[in-house]
Amino acid sequence: NPINGSVSPQRRQEIIDDFDKAPAGAVLAAQIQSGGTGLNIQSASVIILCEPQLKPSIENQAISRAYRMGQTRNVLVYRLLCENSIDERIMDILKDKQEKFDAFADKSVAAAESIKMDDHTIGNIIEEEIERIKAEKDRSNEK
Repeated sequence: NPINGSVSPQRRQEIIDDFDKAPAGAVLAAQIQSGGTGLNIQSASVIILCEPQLKPSIENQAISRAYRMGQTRNVLVYRLLCENSIDERIMDILKDKQEKFDAFADKSVAAAESIKMDDHTIGNIIEEEIERIKAEKDRSNEK
């Protein structure tokens, strides 16, 4: 049974449970977004993405669903694209977005100034926050 937007969350879980019990070679077809509503698919060993997304996080989440705790084998991920189609244009847009993000993240001031987060630094941050909250409480009690 395919998982799409018209399948209830309860039925989706039933389909996943059946897939988990199925013999090797079973196939589960799911629309990328509707297959991700609260589901983990640890029994998948191959994922084939057939519809490129404008938000890379959607594909990343789809892939991550197969890597949840409980996965016992390697997972292969394939992306199928059609030549001379909108798929190519979407991939060009995604590549451009990634290049712009990488340029921003790699060359930003924040990237240049990394803060070491050891136990001492974290402790100092917590102490500063405790002092800030106490001072704020004292000010409100004075009013």
